[in-house]
Amino acid sequence: MSLLHVFDLPQLHTKPSAEALLGTLSLLTSAPRSWDGSDAEGRKKPSASDEVQIDPEGVTRYLTSIISNGLQWIEDDEAKEDIWTQASQRLSERSGRTARGALSRQFRIPSGTGPFELTIHEPTLTADNLGLKTWAASYLLAKRLHHFDLVKPGLPKPQVLELGSGTGLVGLAMACLGANVVLTDLPNIYPNLARNAVDNNGLIRDRGGSTRSGILDWTKPTLCEIHSSGDANLGENASTLDVKFPLILAADSLYSPDHPQWLVDTIEIWLSKDEDAKVIVEFPFRTAYLPQLQDFRKRMENIGLHIEDEGEEKGYDDWGSPGTEEDDSDDSIVTLVPVEVEHKKNTMTQKNPSFILEKPGKVSYEDRPVPEIKSPYDVLVKPRWTGICGSDVHYWVHGRIGHFIVESPMVLGHESAGIVAQVGDKVSTVKVGDRVAIEPGVPCRMCPRCKEGNYNLCFDMRFAATPPYDGTLAGYYVVPEDHALKLPENVTLEEGALMEPTAVAVHIAKQASIKPGASVVVFGAGPVGLLCCTVAKAFGAKKIVTVDINEERLKFALKFAATHAFTSARVSAEENAKKMIEECELGPGADVIIDASGAEPCIQTAIYALRAGGTYVQGGMGKPDISFPIMAMCSKELTMKGCFRYGPNDYQTAIDLLAEGRISVKELITNKVKFEDAEVAFQDAKDGKGIKILIEGPTLPE
Repeated sequence: MSLLHVFDLPQLHTKPSAEALLGTLSLLTSAPRSWDGSDAEGRKKPSASDEVQIDPEGVTRYLTSIISNGLQWIEDDEAKEDIWTQASQRLSERSGRTARGALSRQFRIPSGTGPFELTIHEPTLTADNLGLKTWAASYLLAKRLHHFDLVKPGLPKPQVLELGSGTGLVGLAMACLGANVVLTDLPNIYPNLARNAVDNNGLIRDRGGSTRSGILDWTKPTLCEIHSSGDANLGENASTLDVKFPLILAADSLYSPDHPQWLVDTIEIWLSKDEDAKVIVEFPFRTAYLPQLQDFRKRMENIGLHIEDEGEEKGYDDWGSPGTEEDDSDDSIVTLVPVEVEHKKNTMTQKNPSFILEKPGKVSYEDRPVPEIKSPYDVLVKPRWTGICGSDVHYWVHGRIGHFIVESPMVLGHESAGIVAQVGDKVSTVKVGDRVAIEPGVPCRMCPRCKEGNYNLCFDMRFAATPPYDGTLAGYYVVPEDHALKLPENVTLEEGALMEPTAVAVHIAKQASIKPGASVVVFGAGPVGLLCCTVAKAFGAKKIVTVDINEERLKFALKFAATHAFTSARVSAEENAKKMIEECELGPGADVIIDASGAEPCIQTAIYALRAGGTYVQGGMGKPDISFPIMAMCSKELTMKGCFRYGPNDYQTAIDLLAEGRISVKELITNKVKFEDAEVAFQDAKDGKGIKILIEGPTLPE
């Protein structure tokens, strides 16, 4: 076997003959093969590459150059067309299954009596008819069927219905095990499905099984139109199916938010009421489809089914053999979850792992019920990342903040982003699978403050992880749809978890009315203080001074968003203010000062450091009562404002600033931990380790 490089092939600048180019293109053929790369007896199938191998580096560019070249030196027009056609085919062969034309290939299926080989035809893929392609989920389930011991010697052949058959691989494999199988799919999928039934009919008959194929649209699940064996002509020789089945099969059937409901509705209609009736399904375990899987499970539970057995296995989709890295452009490696569901009394329960504060200093993990959607405008979210806030730590240590007292066990966490798992009937702004930031405070919408547009001051606010309301450090959390804000594609879920403190900073900046060219001082270089610096910059502030006693935090703030840094000294507030104004060249004083520390000396210093007519915003919580320089405030005629959480559009503004690149937050994430290590993360946050620690959402049962 020899290895050639693309430069060893005929180069176009040398004007090679048509024969030389066609010979080379023949050598570059990438022929379809069974996914396991072997024949029915287990021997590796021979290929042209067994004698000559070509380094794939540069081959695509080589083929493209042939397709785009006029080949003027070749006089035979038919030869030129043949060269272009062959080069195009070689290029499509390297572009994944969806770029190939029609093909037939063999799938080797094991059984208790030895392997057999099915021939599966796949038409050219057009539009979104991906049901015409064989997927790894189908192949893996077809290979696993014999393990279920569904066909028993001496007993009647099982009657099986396959839903969403696609190319028919699973149903045909079941028939080859000796079952009577009805394969069904949509009208545009049916003709190829019927062809595959005909092509494998001899093998199926020899192995004691049988097949019929027909049309079953899940949106009209009560009607199943069966055609005579192998009849691909719709509307001819058709009959209506009117029996129910003790075994239903389905593979790779969930790739739309509508599919779980359609599939389960169809199963409920066609599954028999026998005590041992079963449904066997296999789905790709891909992140994008996890909401559909969860929805499917819940709906199966609702019709009275429970999980009897489940597991995971790895498959390779679409061209390479297991263990290889070639041809991975089309869903190459996927993890799949086979699930066997038995038609018995409902014993399947969903779990909602939650991180619970039982009392000050004591936390635990608990499986709680999954919260239900009670309003048609509600959204069920699976929090995937949650940041630790100072208030979370305060509740953990002290069990209270002001008049908010932890009197019963409470789920912690409120800075979260996650994935939509379920939506109410009237939800229109997000859908299952969307990535969202969770705004954790839900107002009553009825009180005077809500009606005047200040819902953050609502008399009856339900705020996550504020007694008596549970927080977001759990598997599932319900919010109204307008509190589940969709994240743009260029914003990660980790960044989405920081939208809560960023919205706080946005609200503070709005309260301060920061204008372009303003000088802004921010006391406290913690997460909120740092975010105030970057939001102030986005709002147009020219000079941004960060103030803290921690030198490392100040260094970070200068790299992050601040233009100047000032270290507070243990001197009087007036002295600190005077020194700050001089060192940071604030002239008559700062235009705006924000306190994000809550520390009494910082508040006092800020009043002295403001210019006459300046604006002060209190963003940090501290002691309930402090000594305050009221004379300085009055003589300067300062504007003093409190600040509480965030109001209308603050969350969306935070997301927009991040998506547009006007602010950055990822630098604040200094550590990420597993859900199981949440208590360790809280201790680290208490000890001041890092800036923002994120806790990953729990692993949920599928």
